[in-house]
Amino acid sequence: MSHHLYVLSVFTHIVSACIWLGGMLFLILAFIPGIKNHPDKVDLIANVSLKFRTVGTVALILLLITGLYQLEFRGVQWNIDFFMTTFGKIVALKLLIFIGIILISIVHDYFLGSKAIEAWKKDPEHAETIRLRNSSRMMGRISFLFAILAVFLGVLLSRGW
Repeated sequence: MSHHLYVLSVFTHIVSACIWLGGMLFLILAFIPGIKNHPDKVDLIANVSLKFRTVGTVALILLLITGLYQLEFRGVQWNIDFFMTTFGKIVALKLLIFIGIILISIVHDYFLGSKAIEAWKKDPEHAETIRLRNSSRMMGRISFLFAILAVFLGVLLSRGW
């Protein structure tokens, strides 16, 4: 494995993390508040969410590929002894967090979020609509916190404690 590919992998990993985390921050801090009183906000949220879903999926795939490549480059031996080391425990935790992000994203993007948008379009004030929107919002927040934690664990893996 060449050092140049490793550097490209690290670069791609960082850019992918920026896209994933930055996209969530944009939605949370700028987009959603910015369209709060817009008459077409439900359609705007639905359309932007679909666009980000594609970009986010690519970013997550790249994060997985580049993260595993970097571990291979470092010579990680995937055995029980590895996971007993501090580095191995951090890798295991980061992988679990990543799996959590994937699972939450699947449920949020393909099931709960879609149902919330459809219910919101039909009857914004219905109790089920409010429940779906609150659940979708909570899943998004958990995914965001997991993403922040994954970045922190990445710093620990690359720089140590």
